[in-house]
Amino acid sequence: MAKLRPTARKIALGQELRRLRHARGLTIEESASGLDFSEAQLQRVETGLSALRRSTHLTDLLARYGVHEADHLWDELTAIWRDAASEEWVSEFKDGMTPAQMPKFVGIEEIARTIRAYHPLLPWGMLQTEEYARALFAMQQPVLEVPSESVEKAVQLRIRRREFISRPDDPVNLVAIIGEPALRHIVGGIEVMQAQCEELIKLSALDNVTIQILPSQGKCYRFTADFSILDMGDDLPPQVQADNAWGALAMSGKPRDVGVFTRRFERLTASALSPEETADYVRNLSREIR
Repeated sequence: MAKLRPTARKIALGQELRRLRHARGLTIEESASGLDFSEAQLQRVETGLSALRRSTHLTDLLARYGVHEADHLWDELTAIWRDAASEEWVSEFKDGMTPAQMPKFVGIEEIARTIRAYHPLLPWGMLQTEEYARALFAMQQPVLEVPSESVEKAVQLRIRRREFISRPDDPVNLVAIIGEPALRHIVGGIEVMQAQCEELIKLSALDNVTIQILPSQGKCYRFTADFSILDMGDDLPPQVQADNAWGALAMSGKPRDVGVFTRRFERLTASALSPEETADYVRNLSREIR
């Protein structure tokens, strides 16, 4: 397997361990029974949320699955575990991440080949300016009752995520559909919104970024919650992410879930303004704000 970032390695390790468990005909409960970790921990490992804490956890599990030290797969999986357990840059921002799955999501964003994202009420996080993001988090601070330090870390994380689409080497391809209310609602004042509109126009000119606005009027398909579909190429399965009303972030790599959200995104794409129409719309809206 090619050298991958830690988050990708966690997902790859989890996928392989699930495959081995299924091949032995074992349940999660049977696999963890009598070993020095819980069923919940193994579940998190298989879904790529975390790595096994100690090397003995992995070796005990592999022995239960019939994989022994002399096997080539043993060497490969222990090498993956060492990388998966290594510290990730995203850990420095954990204080600013309220959903529990946010570190995994950001790690997948970084390694994705293509992200298809829909947000009906706000510009997608990667597309937000620093001023817009800071004003947005400041609005949420009294509700979430978090310290100013966490707000600033959340802003800096958002800035770091923007680098995924703007880095010179192998940038992520982003296709974003934004609901019209996202730019009608004033966040941070007139100047902040004008700068946000200008930033959307600027980013939409990048070869790897496509932005479309979904109009509020007309008989077109809509979906109420924001979501994204992350395609990581041939090495790892695609993942779908969606938020719920409690602010939790849910992720799934199940083919059925990915298929449902893919069809939703296709319907939204057909209902949204074209990229060219979107640029004109944002320019006109920026003039209206003045």
